[in-house]
Amino acid sequence: MNPVLSTSQKKYQEPQKRKVRSDKLHDIKIPVTDTVDMILRRESHRYWNRSKTSLGTEILIFGLEQVLLYPDVTYKDLLYTVHCKVNHETYQKIGDYATAWKCSIQKVAHRIFMEAYKKRQLGGVTDGEI
Repeated sequence: MNPVLSTSQKKYQEPQKRKVRSDKLHDIKIPVTDTVDMILRRESHRYWNRSKTSLGTEILIFGLEQVLLYPDVTYKDLLYTVHCKVNHETYQKIGDYATAWKCSIQKVAHRIFMEAYKKRQLGGVTDGEI
């Protein structure tokens, strides 16, 4: 038999889809002003040489868990950003707010982050509560 003329016995199989890790973190970039960036850098290095990302993530999660009201803030792209790496459940919560507020996840994260940042800097009191 001539191998060129005979049909192949092997059938085409689709490649297996890669599994997504269950503990995968979602990265959200939040624009901040240069003064907020400087404070976050200073605070992150002051306590146990942590990264700015871990401090930003902690502030965002604090905002989701402890803060109940999120006043509207102006959102604009800035030179400095803070990366927040959140798990899937937290990302879903932010997505629920994005659906309710009719804006992007990045804008929602910015709104929550800024309110939580104010609360932590002022010792638990925001402008609306004074």
